Order: sequence, then structure tokens, then C-alpha cells
Amino acid sequence: MRTKAFQSLGIKVGYLNRILTAGILTTSVAGSAFGASYIVKVKENRGNFQAFASQKSLAGGSIVDQHENGNIVLVNFDHKSIADEAATLASLYANPDVEYVVENRKVHALAMPNDPDTSKQWSLAKVKASEAWSKGVGSRSVVVAVIDTGVDYKHPDIAANIWTNSKEIAGNGVDDDKNGYVDDVNGFDFNKNDADPMDEVGTQNPGHGTHCAGIMGAVGNNGTGISGMSQQLSIMPVRFLGADGSGDLMGAVKSIDYATNNGARVISASWGGPMSASQVQPITEAISRANDKGVMFIAAAANDGKNNDVTEMYPANTPLPNVITVAASTTTDTKASFSNFGLAKVHVAAPGVDIWSTIPSNQYRNLSGTSMATPLVSGLVGLMLSHDSTLTGPQTKALLQASGTKVAIETACECRVDAESVVNRVLDRGLTLVPQAITINPNQTQQFSAFGGSGGYKFASSADSIATIDDNGLLTAKATGELEVTVTDSKGANNTSLRLRVVEAGSGGGGGGGGGGTPTECPLDPQMCEAICQIMPTLPWCN
Repeated sequence: MRTKAFQSLGIKVGYLNRILTAGILTTSVAGSAFGASYIVKVKENRGNFQAFASQKSLAGGSIVDQHENGNIVLVNFDHKSIADEAATLASLYANPDVEYVVENRKVHALAMPNDPDTSKQWSLAKVKASEAWSKGVGSRSVVVAVIDTGVDYKHPDIAANIWTNSKEIAGNGVDDDKNGYVDDVNGFDFNKNDADPMDEVGTQNPGHGTHCAGIMGAVGNNGTGISGMSQQLSIMPVRFLGADGSGDLMGAVKSIDYATNNGARVISASWGGPMSASQVQPITEAISRANDKGVMFIAAAANDGKNNDVTEMYPANTPLPNVITVAASTTTDTKASFSNFGLAKVHVAAPGVDIWSTIPSNQYRNLSGTSMATPLVSGLVGLMLSHDSTLTGPQTKALLQASGTKVAIETACECRVDAESVVNRVLDRGLTLVPQAITINPNQTQQFSAFGGSGGYKFASSADSIATIDDNGLLTAKATGELEVTVTDSKGANNTSLRLRVVEAGSGGGGGGGGGGTPTECPLDPQMCEAICQIMPTLPWCN
């Protein structure tokens, strides 16, 4: 019966029989990846998603969750061998309604706990926050989502800045605003699937999400505790990480879509994991949906001390124009020893060592990590939006880079954010080339534009032998090397980019900004991929 079923799906029975009779694969193997949960993406052109998701079982597994916004379902299997699970996964890949299958992997908060014994809030002085506040302290009309372990929304230094869903009536058990979530007055918890995104402290979570929220937007000038980078803004708590500091891809996708669909302009993401682009497709697609709606995604570079240009780390490495990835700097403007870096994949640095901020139950604590650098940038972006709500992701990234303080930290701009400088640049509409710093491959193109100035822009390349740029700002890379692009406006003002790099594919993080396409690497555990390739050798990664 099994053979006939696989024949009907076009799977090569010879390969199936081989894997089912191979002794090493028909027994349980210690440390193997079977018995996992998988995210299945349904093709958007295959009809009614709900009809697909309402099936009681799928390929012998149980559909335990669904997310129509992403056209994905979560399937649990209870196999006893790699062979059985590989055969089931192969049947999913052969299903004409299925676009892809990935394991529902875990991601983790990216903080490094430390003792509360250093000076308080040195980071705000370092980035000249008080000088920036002289031009305005932010606005609660700007919504920034903290997707994390939750937020202690009752903390007296945060409560006044917590987002309120004005269309929802608390506690009536009704989805008043018809957004698919009941009683989500102050956000949502996708870890426990309820409307209470309260931060839950555990042995692995000192209050990570609350700490991030305080860095970003603790209420300023209230005579209590600390001030956030933006003293006034609306913090949207969205929880998918548990008390152990971890959560899965399904929860991350739901969280990103919730923030995107409920008014957030910025998402702060201080979490991630070492995964390949194919393994993290559901998150990349959710960030792409955020990009389509003008939502910026601020991501932590990670705390492994590695070069993200050669290390796969997501969501930090997501190649989309709304993503700003942040490294951590020290009191002396050096790279924090733990911080990841990268001239192509990491965009800016911000203070991330011994950062004093809020934790649950009306307390404060020092924590270190790119997790702490990220919400500072998120709060600063919120402050920028309070001055100019029309800013796009690429414009915001360019403004942060063009105004940053030069430091010896390997990021695209080799800079650390400067709040005073970037706020002045936004308010003065100082001519700024967009983008400021990129790494691409030969024969790739990149569209340039400009923020501010007087219009009538003209563009010029410093090295036509490396890359040319036309009158409309379209740059075409020709050969490896480094160059600059200058934009000049109708009044003669000009702005020159930071370093633009053209590198061979695979040698320094080139590849630009798109994302998507058919993956050429297996999105599953290597042992499982090998087993599946014995059944379906025509899959794109099997060669």
C-alpha cells in the first residue's frame, strides 16, 4: 500500500525501497532529527487555504496550527525512525499543493546577563541622546513592536508608553476589531496563544523583553528610573519567546505578521539563530510582508563574535531593504568581544555592554548583548519617525549610516549611531544618498536615490571601471573593487556615499537586497536531507 501511494505521487519506488530496507535508517538513531514539527507552505495559487489547513491529518501527521497570513500550517509527526519520517517528508515535497517544508526550529534571545555594578545609562550619553531630545522627545503616535519574551507592561517606567489597541474591548471575550485575536488590548502572546504578553521570568530569562522595551522607550522625564532612547512612543508587546528564552519559527512568523498588521512602524528583534536561508524561509517571507507595508525590522547581529558575511545568522542576515542589523559597541567605541560583525550583512553599531534598563516587577538590571544594542536603534528610529513619518527603510538606514560616528567596528558604515546628528539630518533634510554603503557582486545592479536636498539629482561614480551609474541612479557593477557614488542636487549641494564594495559571489557577503527564489540547499537536518534524496533524487539540493 505504501509503495502504491508513493507511486501516485511520482516518487521513485526503487529509492523508497532502498531507504526502507537500509538497516541504519530503519532503526532509531541517537541524535537524529526525526519526530520533529514542520512548517508546510501552501502554494498561493492552489485554491482555498482553509480547505487545505482543515484536513485532520497531512501525510500521516497532525496539523496542529495554521497561519493564513503566511499560507503555512504546522504539522507534528511521531515517527520512530528516520526512514519513516524521510518517506513522509518526501510525500510532502511531491504534493502539488506544497511549496516548501522546513523544520519548526528554535530561535533564542540574544542577551548576555551581567551584574548591575556599572554606571547607569552611559549609552545615552555616548549617542548624544539629550542633544537629540532638545529637538523633540518622540511621539506615542509611532508604534514600535518588541517581539521577544514579552514585556512587563505594568512596570511604572514603561506603562505610560504601552501601546493600546483602541478598537478592542478588554475582557469581553470578543474579537471586537476583527483582526483574528480576542482581547488583544496591549499586544499578544504567541507562546501561550493568549492576549497577555506579560514577560515571564525564568532561569534563562531575566526579563529580556522588558529590558529591551526600557532601552527603547522607558518613559522619560517622569521622575522614575530611566529614560528610553525615545522618551515617548507606543511599545507594542508581542511575545513568542518563553521563560527559557527560546521560541519557534511558527511563533516568530505570527508575531511579525501581528505587528505588521496592527500598526507597528518598527519591529525590534533581539533574537535569532544560526540557520540557512532555506531553513528560515517562513521568517524571511514575513519580513518581506512587513517591507511591503513600510515596516522597518531592526535585528540583532548575534553574540558569537563571528563575521555574518560568512556565517549564516537569521533574521540578522535577511537581505531585504527594511532590515537594519546592529552590532554591539563598548564604552570606548570598540566592538564588544561577543558581537558579530560584517561589512556586508551588519549595518550599524550601537552601545550594547552593561546597559542599565528595566526588568519585571519594578526592577532594573545591567545586561549586555547585541540584544541591547538593537532596541536602542529601534528607539532611535522611532524618534526619527516622530519628526518625519514618511521615512522609508532604505532612507532610515542611509541616514543612520551617513550621520554615524566613525569607529573601528566592521559594519557596512564602520560607524556607531549618533542620535543628535541623525535627528538634525532628518529635520534639516540634509542631502543624503540612498543607500550609503552596500556590497554587491559583479554584473549586479543597484538603484540609488536621494533624501532631502533640492531635487533634480545627478549621480556620479568615482570608478567607472568598477561600476557605472546612469542619470536615473541605476548603478551597474562591472568588476571587483571599491568605489563611491556622489549625488548632486539642483542647487549644487552634494553628498558622497560611504564605501561601496563589489566582490565575487561567496567571497564577502555580496548579493544585495532581494531574497526569495528556489533554494539550492536543503532546508532540513543534513541526515534527513540525505535520506530524502535517496527517495527523491530530483529535488534541487540533492545534486
